[in-house]
Amino acid sequence: MNRDLIEKLEHRLKELDKIIISVKKNLASLPSGSLRIHNRQGNTYYYTDCKGHDIDKRIPVYDKDLVCSLAQRSYDLKILRAAETEHAIIQQFLGRMPDRSFENIYESLPEARQVLIKPVRLTDKQLVDKWLKQPYQRKGFYEGDPFFETERGERVRSKSEQLIANRLYSRGIPYKYECPLLVGGEIIHPDFTILRLSDRKELYYEHLGKMGDEDYAYKAIRRINNYTSNGIILGNRLFTTMESNRSPLDLRILDIMIEENFR
Repeated sequence: MNRDLIEKLEHRLKELDKIIISVKKNLASLPSGSLRIHNRQGNTYYYTDCKGHDIDKRIPVYDKDLVCSLAQRSYDLKILRAAETEHAIIQQFLGRMPDRSFENIYESLPEARQVLIKPVRLTDKQLVDKWLKQPYQRKGFYEGDPFFETERGERVRSKSEQLIANRLYSRGIPYKYECPLLVGGEIIHPDFTILRLSDRKELYYEHLGKMGDEDYAYKAIRRINNYTSNGIILGNRLFTTMESNRSPLDLRILDIMIEENFR
C-alpha cells in the first residue's frame, strides 16, 4: 500500500514541477503590477498600481493587452503559490513515510510466529487465496464444443479466451472464469472476474469475440448496457476487448489494458 501511495505522490510531484516551471516562465514575460477592477454606472474601469504614486493609474480602454496581462499575472501568482505549497507538503510527507506499512509487518514475521497471529488485515496473498477458494458454479459445455485449456488447467470457450487467461495468469492477476454475477435480477457469467489488488476491487472483463456477427453484436451491446444501468460502468469496473473475423484480438492492446487497469 505504501508503494502505491508513494508512486502516486511522486507522479504528482512531477506534475507540480512542470506547472511551477511553466508558470514562472510565463510570469517572466508579463508586466509587473497588479490589476484593480471597478464598476461604476454600468461601466467597467481598470486600474494598476504605479511605483512612486499613492493613487492607482487608470488603464486606457484601448489597452486591453495590458489589462489581460495583469489579470493573467494575478492568476499565475495564485497558481504558483498553490503549486509550491502543495509541492512542499508532499515532499515533507514523503520524507516522513515509514519504510514499511502496517500491512508488511505480518509478512516480515517468521512463519512460526505468523501461524500464532491473526493479522489486522489480510495480506495480498491471503486475500487472493481466500478469494480463489470461494466455490462457484461455472457454465457447462455442450458435447462437441471446441476444447481449449489454459495454463492453469481450466477449460475455456475460445482460443482468444485461452490467450487472455494465460496472459492474466503469467502476470499474477487473480481471476475467475465465468463466475456467476447477479446483474439487474439476472444471473450472468462474465468471461473473467478479476481481483485488483491495488484497491481490492472486483472487476469484470468481457471479451466480445464475434463482433462481425450482427446478432452477436446486438446481444453484446445489450449486455454492456445492462451492466451500465446496474452501476457497473465501462472503464470503471467493466472492461472489454473485441474482435471479428477481419480484426483478431490484439495482444498488445490486451497487455496495455492489464498493466493500466488490473494491477
